[in-house]
Amino acid sequence: MSRTRLRRSRRPIEKLVLLILASAITGGFLGSFVIGYAVWHLDQVERFAVHDVLTAPVREPVTASDLIAIAASETERANDTLNDDENQTVLPPAVAEAPVDDDPDAENYLLVGSDSVDGIASDDVIMSGRRASIGNHLADTIMILRLRSDGTAAVVSVPRDLLVPIASTDAVAKINSAYNLDSSPQTRAARLIETVEQHFEIGLQHFVEVDLDGFRRLVNAVGGVSICLNRPTRDRTIQDSGDPTQGGTGFWVNKGWTHLDGEAALAFVRSRRLLAQQDDGEWVRLGVWNDLERNSRQQRFIFEALDQALDRAVGNPRTLQRLLTIVSTHLRTSNTLSVFDDGLELARRFRGLDVDNDLHPYAFQLVDVNLDGLAGLELIDNDHNQRVIDVFRGLDWDDVVEHRVQINITGPGASQAAARLRGLGFKASHQKSEAYPLNRIRYGVGGDAAAVLLAAHLEETVPLVADPSLSGNKIRLELAAVPPTIMSGYRPVKAPLAVAAVPAAEAPPPPKVLGVCGG
Repeated sequence: MSRTRLRRSRRPIEKLVLLILASAITGGFLGSFVIGYAVWHLDQVERFAVHDVLTAPVREPVTASDLIAIAASETERANDTLNDDENQTVLPPAVAEAPVDDDPDAENYLLVGSDSVDGIASDDVIMSGRRASIGNHLADTIMILRLRSDGTAAVVSVPRDLLVPIASTDAVAKINSAYNLDSSPQTRAARLIETVEQHFEIGLQHFVEVDLDGFRRLVNAVGGVSICLNRPTRDRTIQDSGDPTQGGTGFWVNKGWTHLDGEAALAFVRSRRLLAQQDDGEWVRLGVWNDLERNSRQQRFIFEALDQALDRAVGNPRTLQRLLTIVSTHLRTSNTLSVFDDGLELARRFRGLDVDNDLHPYAFQLVDVNLDGLAGLELIDNDHNQRVIDVFRGLDWDDVVEHRVQINITGPGASQAAARLRGLGFKASHQKSEAYPLNRIRYGVGGDAAAVLLAAHLEETVPLVADPSLSGNKIRLELAAVPPTIMSGYRPVKAPLAVAAVPAAEAPPPPKVLGVCGG
């Protein structure tokens, strides 16, 4: 009998199993190839060794809400009050010591758009409206992004005309010039990182930079980005200004939804002098022509672009290949980032980011200044700007912490107590008076959390007394003949009862992209 006749015909189920195995092997090979291809491309990304100037994540500050929550938890667990010494626990020392957080809830990224035109042809649209010369590497766009573990993000733009002390120099100059003092890209990045960290006293964990051509090519790679404007909108031209040195970026779109390619998108985010056409056909200035308006427009556009682009890129191998090629050529990062692993994690997080609800944009309040003939901007010394900076240190807008609480201290030893509390960060003043019968903390409407925070720094239990003459975070500490012991650590304190509720301090409204449809 022949070999052919002896061969048993395969049953359908066997054929199906073999087909599945072959598909799995082929899929595994293709998957490995795709991953290998991505790793190879991402390995070409230039990574700066700037870990020595970046800051390790620190634990987020202790707030009054934390202390109340711990107290409530301990009360429930012990089924007793915290007035008994045996139930009181002292928390770690004050957050000023900034212990390193091995599992941070959030990290800060310094995002930079460089205006470098090296390698760009003189007739390229990127050169439109520019006065920067070849060899310049000014930071055209600077943003601080805070990514939190709960899936939300905060972002603030740093105006390029902000006048600051430049790190490791004796000069005060526009902050974007910190990226133009050194010949080496790595030292440029390091100086800008140090300048931002020192001026805002914000720790940065990562650095990412892309140049103008890279931005344009990234937008093209994902098929463009759609925006919607209420009126025909364009950038100012030489004809508008009457000055051949005061042209624009060439941006021009009609009313309604418009799909921007890379060149139009770049012209939109770079524009500083947008004009909108009125019903009578006249072109008038749109908003305020300064970096603050442009910063808010850049923020919104970048995250809208991410929102639109990531879904397209994930399921399209050709788009993914284009993105990998562009990223490997035009993106530069700090060596604190694993471009592949962290890049995938960032893509996953941004893919799930709801731009309208999960992204919290902030803006600094600034004033025009002139320092020895150098015109620029300066941060206003006010509560708003302090709260914006605090967001990137781990605080929420309405958290109650030491430097947001004003304490008036009366009684014997008031001066010493005020000095001690100022050392812990409180805003403390004092008035000498006779001793009170008891040590007491008085608080008014909305001041219960501030009273809790002060009580948490006292070793002895001190009564919290409601006082309608006070309000907000302004509280009073009355001292008896034997004052309480002030400590740098904390102890949990129960929230006082029957306190009139008031609305929490509101975060600033998110900046608008001027002229956006429906806005």
